[in-house]
Amino acid sequence: MTASVSPVHPDVKSVRCPRCARMFDCGRHAEPFDCWCKTLPALPASQVDPRGRCVCPECLAAAVAAGPATSPESAGGI
Repeated sequence: MTASVSPVHPDVKSVRCPRCARMFDCGRHAEPFDCWCKTLPALPASQVDPRGRCVCPECLAAAVAAGPATSPESAGGI
């Protein structure tokens, strides 16, 4: 079981991952930008969800490890 970390910034929100349904803290809208995801490599545009939905640390790490995908559908819509 994964413990939830309390947001350290008021703009950090708990959201549900669209891939695995886990809850995680997302700092996408924090000013200045301060999110855990900035420590990982950027995904190719073909793997970025055009709706702008973020994924949890586990799913993002798996997508980075899997390498480039040929289409958003094959990447699970990240």
